[in-house]
Amino acid sequence: MKTTTNVAVYNDEAKIAEVIASHQPKTKEFDPLENLIQTNEVMDKTLANYIEQIKTNMYIGKKAMYFVARDAFDAKANLPHEDFVRLVEKFGWNASTQSKFLSIGGSDQLFKVYKEGRLPSNWTTLYELAKLTDVEFNKVNKLLEPDVSWNKLAKVLGKTNTPDIKWLLNFLNLEIDKREIESVSTFEKIVERVKSALSKIPQVKIDDKDVVSVNERLTAYFKKLNNQKDKEAQKREKKRKDKEIQSPVVA
Repeated sequence: MKTTTNVAVYNDEAKIAEVIASHQPKTKEFDPLENLIQTNEVMDKTLANYIEQIKTNMYIGKKAMYFVARDAFDAKANLPHEDFVRLVEKFGWNASTQSKFLSIGGSDQLFKVYKEGRLPSNWTTLYELAKLTDVEFNKVNKLLEPDVSWNKLAKVLGKTNTPDIKWLLNFLNLEIDKREIESVSTFEKIVERVKSALSKIPQVKIDDKDVVSVNERLTAYFKKLNNQKDKEAQKREKKRKDKEIQSPVVA
């Protein structure tokens, strides 16, 4: 006679899910020294964890632009001028963007702050900090952290965001015949030479906001000029081929 033993069967799905979850990557807290983008989904789906991961990835993106500025400065220092001009043209940087990259990338003070994990994330704040003297920088150094605003730092330095217009004297207007400029890079070289010369006069403040619009107009001008040259070349080629058809060469 056979004896049948009843065996209880337990549902282990909940336990298995718990074990799997315990081995999943945890959401990291915000770390200003972190340089790796967090690609895993947030596992523990809480508001705090979403904030931490999004904040981390946003800050890493901002730091990436700092490295672009650092590499641009390094390229300017090490490449032949012609190669650096090609680099600028490759990425379509106008004179204003190029100037900001070089200022930020060449700042030893900002590099020290980066290594300490206190690099401000705002691009304008970085640019303004890069223009400070060592004495001014030291006044605000202890306040630097990823979320600090330039307005806060400017107040400490006693600076205003906009100059008092009643004290500004505007004089001299630069004019260049665009027919005498060979390319956009030629114009940018002229701008850099002018700015370099004027930078030796401390009382002169350079406002280069119009450089961008001139650069864009020149780009459009040269594009139109090249299109016209292409059309003329096509017409000449067509005439040449038509002439060959009308007057075939007899062997």
